[in-house]
Amino acid sequence: MIEERDRKLILVADDDKDLVTALTIRLKAAGYGVVGAYDGDEAFKQAQETRPDLIILDVRMPAGGGFDSIDKIKHSLTTRNIPVIFLTAFDDEQMREEARQLGASGFFRKPFDDAEFMGVIESVLAKPDGSGRR
Repeated sequence: MIEERDRKLILVADDDKDLVTALTIRLKAAGYGVVGAYDGDEAFKQAQETRPDLIILDVRMPAGGGFDSIDKIKHSLTTRNIPVIFLTAFDDEQMREEARQLGASGFFRKPFDDAEFMGVIESVLAKPDGSGRR
């Protein structure tokens, strides 16, 4: 059994509450701790308060979308080293490039391949510099 203090924490931010619930169930089943947020402002506040090891962000959300959120996250001393993976229904090369330029560690289009998505999460969290922990 994974000790609570050793479990990686993931922040899932999406305005689709059903998706946040589904991802929470999936990630907890894989042994991760999960906290949810439903808009851009809440995502940034949760990142500041909980300092997760990884953030999964939707691109388009109310109260500041994913690009605004990652910009704030990457410019904050508290959260700048936390890796971010985008998960969005919208996808074009310009959006992917903007995500890369803002420092995203991954970009997935909904619906996504579960095995590939979980593989990227594991890979990002396994990197020595991928931890957002204190």
